[in-house]
Amino acid sequence: MLANYYPTLLVIHNVLRWFVLLAGTAAIVGCLIGIARKLSFAPLGRIVGLIYVSFLDSQFLIGVLLYLCSPIIHTMWAHPAAGMKNHDLRFFAIEHTTYMIIALALAHIGAVKSRKATHATKAYKTALIWYTASFVLILAGIPWWRPLMRL
Repeated sequence: MLANYYPTLLVIHNVLRWFVLLAGTAAIVGCLIGIARKLSFAPLGRIVGLIYVSFLDSQFLIGVLLYLCSPIIHTMWAHPAAGMKNHDLRFFAIEHTTYMIIALALAHIGAVKSRKATHATKAYKTALIWYTASFVLILAGIPWWRPLMRL
């Protein structure tokens, strides 16, 4: 049943990628501005972090649904030994998934740690480190060889 929605989920996941990248860039830039201008962490730091993490959470949810109905994933797990030798199968079943789960966790850790920081500069620096690490993993885990916009 879920397999019927695969093409639609794939388009949503692809389009949402750009919102995640935009939100991640905004979160990183927002932290840099907050540090440079010595701004209070609220509202700027909290808002950019919330937007970034929210887009990541949405993307993760769509990604889980895609994982469950993807013919690529089904092929990989039907023949795991052969699948590990195939770049696309291995990438989507293992590598992409691992990168993105870790990136999601890092963004959440950054959001929580920055909210708990006692000083605004410390909060911005904490968020900047965790969001940047998350963002780098996202960039590493995107299949750049595939079409950049599927509609």
